[in-house]
Amino acid sequence: MSGPADKPDRFKPANPVIPGVPQRPPEEIKKKEEQKAEPSGPPPAWQSPTVMAGAGIGAIVLLAGAALAWHEMKPAPPPAPVVISAPEHPADAAGSATTGQASQLPEAPGPVATVEEMAKPWTVVKFKFHRATGELSGGMVIRLPSAPGYWGLLSVAPYGRCELELETDLAKLRSDYGFAAAHPMVVDSCTQVVYDPLALGNATGTWVRGRIAAGPGMRPPYEVEIKVEQGYVVASRSE
Repeated sequence: MSGPADKPDRFKPANPVIPGVPQRPPEEIKKKEEQKAEPSGPPPAWQSPTVMAGAGIGAIVLLAGAALAWHEMKPAPPPAPVVISAPEHPADAAGSATTGQASQLPEAPGPVATVEEMAKPWTVVKFKFHRATGELSGGMVIRLPSAPGYWGLLSVAPYGRCELELETDLAKLRSDYGFAAAHPMVVDSCTQVVYDPLALGNATGTWVRGRIAAGPGMRPPYEVEIKVEQGYVVASRSE
């Protein structure tokens, strides 16, 4: 009687015996199977440690470049602006008070202040503006108490010669300019013209902010387009 060792394994059937065909020894068959299991030739190039290390370094450089590009796209912070804030009670004030002075005004087109610096209504920031004509003109942006929120204008009125100012003293507007105002106004001390920051006026067929409320003015001041980008107040272009 055959023992358990002679019992055939039903999961590994023996090779069939064909008459006239020589049978290979089991050792040779096992060696052939091991050779098939082994990989033939060197590994693919992309599996090379050198290639994989280079790919990792390239990915790091790409991420660093993307981060640098994102940083460069952010607008550069402007120099410390000249900020003129309106007092709490304009009617009781003695005029505009300068709360911050700067040795160099910010230059536009570009950011001229932060939104935080201009959070209070009737805050004024002055800057220099490079016009399309190549002329460097003074400009200012006023924080309005209502939409659109900001008014940008060049500091010298059309055909004017004196710098415009935001007058917050309502009593002075009445005594010096003969105009009873309910809110701060932009004034030209040379021509005694008073411009209303909250009203639109006609400028040769176009309606722009700064209607003439009093005085012999020709039209509202030249307007400067103001945008808010990433927390900055940006003066972009002018008439």
